[in-house]
This record gives sequence, structure tokens and C-alpha cells, in this order.
Amino acid sequence: MNILTICSALNNSYLGLKTQDKTKSKIIKSDENYHSLYLITEIQKLLQDNSITPKDIDIIGVNCGPGSFTGIRVALTIAKVMAGELNIPLIPLNTSEILLKTYNKKYLIMDARRDMYFIGTKDNIELKYKDKINLNSNNEILCDKRSLELFPNATCYEEEEKDPTPVMIEITQEKYNNSKNKDEFNYMLIKANYIQTPPVF
Repeated sequence: MNILTICSALNNSYLGLKTQDKTKSKIIKSDENYHSLYLITEIQKLLQDNSITPKDIDIIGVNCGPGSFTGIRVALTIAKVMAGELNIPLIPLNTSEILLKTYNKKYLIMDARRDMYFIGTKDNIELKYKDKINLNSNNEILCDKRSLELFPNATCYEEEEKDPTPVMIEITQEKYNNSKNKDEFNYMLIKANYIQTPPVF
């Protein structure tokens, strides 16, 4: 089974490819957060470098957010087009389950702007105002840089920058294998997990 995973919801973009005998990852960085613009080119390179064609892909996993609004839209659009054209399952992933498993933490805190924060656990993501957050276990918290002011002793995923690709591949395969209704992975049913839409001025 060949699995492709795509994520551009975070500070970097991450691509993963699992074939029968190996797993490869590609991290796309950009000083100006334009990394999602290179996804199509980098996907082509990743497949070519591993002698894989798009038709060889059996499953695609994509991070649907929360995170960068533009990054989520870019990755999800590419994943949906590919899954639709190839007629293969598209597995929705979320930022919380990916990062918490990668860093072995219990809570994910992400700044959602306007004094609001994403609070993620293994099974749930919600949006809370700053004064409604009641977490004391800093050693169990993973956060972005902007959230360090709330939890200065927490682990910051933007500073450590572990590669979440192996976890994305693992979760994608687990969700597919454990599903009793593969129709739920129809690309037309997969939606972005924005939680909070961007402000319109």
C-alpha cells in the first residue's frame, strides 16, 4: 500500500510517502510562510525521486487544520483534486492528533488571535477565550511561539520542529484500516477544520 500525506497548516509544510519498503519525508520551509505555494512541485519531486506515479498511490492523508487558513486551503484543495482524479480514499487528519502524538503531550495550545486559543486534546479541539483557559500542567502542554506567554514552560513545536510525517502516515493507515465504512473517506465529504474563520475587513 502506497500512502501520501500532505500538511501545510503549520509553520512548515510536510510531505510523506510510504511505499512497500520505505518511508520518505520532505519538509518545505519558507522565511515568509510561502511554503504551501511549493506543494505541487514538491509532491511531483517526491514521487519521481521514489519512482512512484500518482496512479500508484492508494491513500492520501491530509491535515485539515486548525492552523494557517491559506495553508489548510492549499493542502486540502490539492489532496481533494488528487483523490478525486485517482478515485482513492482521502483520510482527514487534524493538527491536534498529529502534533500531540509526535511530541507525546496531552494538550495543544495554538493562538487563534483576538484573545482566543485553540485547545486540542487527542480526541477534541475547541476554541476558548484567554481568560477561560484553565490548564496548569505545563510539562504536558505543546504550543506555538505566541502561546508561550501563557505557558512559558510548555514545549514549543515551532522551536523544536520535530518531523510529524511518520505520525501522519501512521494515523492515516490506522484510520483507514479501522474504518468499517470506507465511504466516509470520499473526497467530497472532507472539510477544513478552521474552527474560526478569518476576519473580513
